[in-house]
Amino acid sequence: MRRRTKDGSEGRMRSFALEEAEEDVDEPPGPLPARGTQATGAGRGGVPDDGARLPSVSHGPASRDVPGRARSGRRPSRRTRALLGAAIATVIVLVVGGLVVGERNEAARIERVLASSGGVRSLGPDVAVVWRIDPVAGGNAPDLGRWSQPTVVDGVLVVPGDPVAGYDPTTGERLWSASESSAASERARSGDQTRCIGSGPRSDSGPVVCTTSSYRPVTIFGETSEEAHLRRIEVVDPVTGDVLTARSVDEETTAATVAFTDGLATFAWGSGGQVVVTLEDLATGELRWSRELVPEPGEGVESPRYLQGWPDGDELRVEATGLSATLDADGSSVGAREGMSWDSTLPDGGRVSTGGDGTWTVFAPDGHGAFSVEGNLVLFDVTDGSADVPLLVSAGGDVMDAAGTIARPTFSALDRRTGRTLWTADGTLERAVAQVGDVGVLSGAGRLWGVDLATGERVWEAEGTLAYGQSFTDGTDLYLVGQSGTGATRVTAISVDSGQELWEADVPELSTWTFSARGRLVLVTDEGGLLGLG
Repeated sequence: MRRRTKDGSEGRMRSFALEEAEEDVDEPPGPLPARGTQATGAGRGGVPDDGARLPSVSHGPASRDVPGRARSGRRPSRRTRALLGAAIATVIVLVVGGLVVGERNEAARIERVLASSGGVRSLGPDVAVVWRIDPVAGGNAPDLGRWSQPTVVDGVLVVPGDPVAGYDPTTGERLWSASESSAASERARSGDQTRCIGSGPRSDSGPVVCTTSSYRPVTIFGETSEEAHLRRIEVVDPVTGDVLTARSVDEETTAATVAFTDGLATFAWGSGGQVVVTLEDLATGELRWSRELVPEPGEGVESPRYLQGWPDGDELRVEATGLSATLDADGSSVGAREGMSWDSTLPDGGRVSTGGDGTWTVFAPDGHGAFSVEGNLVLFDVTDGSADVPLLVSAGGDVMDAAGTIARPTFSALDRRTGRTLWTADGTLERAVAQVGDVGVLSGAGRLWGVDLATGERVWEAEGTLAYGQSFTDGTDLYLVGQSGTGATRVTAISVDSGQELWEADVPELSTWTFSARGRLVLVTDEGGLLGLG
C-alpha cells in the first residue's frame, strides 16, 4: 500500500493484521539481540541444540519469509481470543433472539387467524371426524332446527337443546348443562325452538341469551309464513352454565334481542293494539324502562300482527304493521326511518350499514361514521384476522339507465379507513371468498381467482369450477366445504399463493351448515347432530 508524502514522493505504508499487531504487544517472542551483534541461529530461525525449529523473529520493515520454508502458525493472543469469543456470543444471541421473536410472531399470527370468523387449524387429506354430538346424547338433545344453531361464546360451544349445554369445541367434551333451571319442562311443547346468542358486540362473548319460542302461521304481505311467539328467556353464564336469570313471558311477545350491550329488549302487542317495548337489565332482569308506541291506523291489513325489533348501531329499531321507529338507550324516540337497514361487522370491530338504497355507510371501530359509498359492497366471507382489509365494491352490469344503457361491470378496492379507491378492475364480482395476507380470493361465474390486494393484479386463476358452500382458512391455505355427488360433505384445500388444488376429502355425513369453533371445523348434520373435524 502506498501513500503520498508532503513533498509529493510516494512512500510505503505498512498494513498490519490484527493478530500480528496484538502478537507484538501482548506476547513478545523473547529478548532481542543487542544492537550491532550477530543473531544466533535461534534468532534467525535456525535449529537449536535440542533440534526443535523455532519461529523466526522479524525486525524491520524489510523482513521476508525464507523461500521454500513453511510459515509457522501463530497462537492468537488473549485479547484476540476474547474478541472472537464475544463476536461468536453476539451472533448466537442474535440468532437465538431472532428465532424466539419469529416463533412469537408466528404464534401471534396463528392466534389471530383462529380468533377470526372462519379461522381453523391446518387440515390434511386425512381429515376425519374426531368427535360427535348425536341428536340424542346423554339426555341432551340438540335443538338445531330452522332458527336454532350452535354458537361459540367465550370459547365455549353453546348448543341449544333440552336443556342448553356447553361443550369444549376442541374435544367435544360436555362442560355443563343448564339443567338446574325449569327450562326443560317449559320447553316440552312439540315444535318449540330454542335460540342462543352471545350478548357481546360481535355475539362472541357472554352472557348467553337463550329464547324459547313457539311458531304460529301468519300472513305477512300476502305470503303465509310463521311468526315466533316467545315463551321463555334464560340468561346463562357461558363458562359455568349457571343460569343468571330466567322467566316465562307473555306469548304476545314476538321478539327479544340484546340492546345497548347490557340490556334485553322485548317487543309485544298490547291489549289496545299498541306496541310495548321494554328494556331489562341483562344480568338481573330488572326493568329499566317500558315504552308504548301507537301504529298508524288503517295500514297493513294483509299483515296485521307483524312485529320485530333489532339493534341498529347504537339504537334500537322497531318495525311493526303501521309503525317504524328508532329508540335510544333511554327509550326516547329518535325518529322514524324510511326503510329497513342491514348491518355487518368488520374484522377490525367497525361495521357497515345500508338502508337498501344502494348507499353504504362505513363506521370506524369507535362508532363514528368514516365515509359512505355507492354500489354493492361485497365483504369477504373469511379473513385471516387482519385489521386493514380493503372493502370491495361492485358496480354496473345489471342496471339500465334512462337511455337504455347498461354500464360495464367493474369492482373496486377501497381503503378501509379513508374510502380512497386503491384500484379498479373490469369484470363481475359475485363473491369475495377469502382474504389471506395480501391475497384476495374472489369468485365470479363459478370460477376462483387470486388478486394482489394492494394493486388488483391477478396472481392466479383456477381451472374449472368448484361447487362449495362455505370457506375457511388456516392463514396459509383455503378450505372450501360443500357437497359431493354421493351425498357426503366434501372438503377441498386450495393454495392461496398459487390457486392449485392441494387435496380433497369426503366426510360421509351430509352437512347443512359448517362453522369454525376455536380452530375446529364443525359440521351440523342434516339429522341435527354435530361433528368436529381434525
